[in-house]
Amino acid sequence: MERKPGKNWWFLAVNGLIAILFGLLLLLFSKEVIQSVVFFIGLTIAIAGLIFFLTALILLKKDKGVAMIIVQAVLTLAIGSAIMIFRESSVDLFFILLGVWAIIVGIFQLVILVNIRKQLRNKNIILFNGLLTIALGVVLFFHPFAFAVLLIKMLGGFATIFGLLMIYLSFTIRKATMRPEIGSETPSSLS
Repeated sequence: MERKPGKNWWFLAVNGLIAILFGLLLLLFSKEVIQSVVFFIGLTIAIAGLIFFLTALILLKKDKGVAMIIVQAVLTLAIGSAIMIFRESSVDLFFILLGVWAIIVGIFQLVILVNIRKQLRNKNIILFNGLLTIALGVVLFFHPFAFAVLLIKMLGGFATIFGLLMIYLSFTIRKATMRPEIGSETPSSLS
């Protein structure tokens, strides 16, 4: 069973889009508007979970390793569903669940780094991004809405930049894994 660790580069791109939506939400809207938009953010996260789950089913039929994608799918779907269900009772729950999501994405980035570190030149960017994502998640989890307005706007800017960086990294990973391995060239292909 052949396994290519960078095959799911699109995972980072999808999560990058979610981070950009979150960042723009924090930058552009007041608390009252955020409360009414939380449902759609939860819906977006739940749809991403369904996409991950369907991808896992397709890869399972092809006899590929899917454990990490299934865990991601279940957690993403659960977080998105909880945000949709409890959106009116507390915005704090939204930020706590968003913190959990950020921790999961950060850990996944570190797992990607460990699995394909030999094929990447930008290892430090992925390491920094993964650790920063985990730190953001921890802060959101333990202090969900205790930030001042300025800090929330700064967080929105960070999340937008972070989302763009995740999309960039997804394409970098895709490019790195599409290159042939060094040393796998045959002498006839070198001439």
